[in-house]
Amino acid sequence: MALYIKILTDLLELGVIAMSRYITPKIEVKDLLFVSDEESEIKCGKCEKPMSFTVYYKDKETYDFLVCKGCEVYLQRIITEE
Repeated sequence: MALYIKILTDLLELGVIAMSRYITPKIEVKDLLFVSDEESEIKCGKCEKPMSFTVYYKDKETYDFLVCKGCEVYLQRIITEE
């Protein structure tokens, strides 16, 4: 829980999640189609390495994750396409 709070604090300071909410994933990432990956300025609260903004797609929905590849920490935000 402390890791989650540290990451959210970093996101807020950078202005990344003014109105966004990141949660523990409720969907299996391995079932999604990879779209893009971009390194962020946000550091993992566990290993202090930079996290990535990663986007996946499935069934007309995009799934936006904040990912630490070293620790395999995934925080999810779902974006519904119109």
